[in-house]
Amino acid sequence: MDRDGALEPIAPLVEYYTREMGQLAGRLMAALSLLVDLEDSYGWADQSAQARETVRYSRALVASVLRGVSTAQAERGDDAGLGEAIDGTLQRMFARRNGQHEG
Repeated sequence: MDRDGALEPIAPLVEYYTREMGQLAGRLMAALSLLVDLEDSYGWADQSAQARETVRYSRALVASVLRGVSTAQAERGDDAGLGEAIDGTLQRMFARRNGQHEG
């Protein structure tokens, strides 16, 4: 099994973000998307406080790394617009999250 074999079930999601943002940012964005989806899922409020807190901190950590990638790209001149793509996706993702139920 190759090192990404465990990602096979979510390969389309990873490939989408990787095409849009490159390997590092794309994989981080896929992870962030899964965490946000988990928080928006049915039964989320029934999870333990520890589980909810762990996911919340994980989401915040991944988002902070993505913002760091975005800042680094902007400082390098970012001709491809990666920083803007990351910022735009983060804004849409959290706008969607904030517009839905809090569970």
